[in-house]
Amino acid sequence: MRDVYMYIVEKSVAWEFDSPEYGRLARKVVDMLYERKEDLSDDRIAILLNISTAETRRILQYLMRLGLVGVRKKTTEDYRIEYTWYVDDEIIRQAISSRARVAREKISMLIRSLTEGAYYICPNCFTMYTLDEAVNRGGLCPICGAQLEYVESVEGINKLTKVFEKLEKL
Repeated sequence: MRDVYMYIVEKSVAWEFDSPEYGRLARKVVDMLYERKEDLSDDRIAILLNISTAETRRILQYLMRLGLVGVRKKTTEDYRIEYTWYVDDEIIRQAISSRARVAREKISMLIRSLTEGAYYICPNCFTMYTLDEAVNRGGLCPICGAQLEYVESVEGINKLTKVFEKLEKL
């Protein structure tokens, strides 16, 4: 489960910041938090990983919005508010469960749309088109220009149903 979680962390950050390097950096941050099994401030994380505090905060705040890291708010002795970050097995379980739920909802919508008839798919970008959309576009994908391929609805529904069932087991 941890490998899936780390993949989600890396790809989410890489996508958001349009940088595979940021994705790898996020993976290092999260891996360190999980391994140390303690709450750490963003300053401390930055020092331990020898990266800038600004990058660390940016990554952690984004991961927090996605529910991929935990955060605790503390008041210090001098009445300053300090945030500490953590990753534990419960955070990992919740993150994967949440992603699986979203994927199941999307697959369920796809299955419902496939029962409406034939469809076409782009072999490069995997965008789906109805028969009318494919005809209007001359059988070509408007995104990448590839020739659209006809997909049998029953075949697509069966494949999606298998994926849906696997996700339900999570």
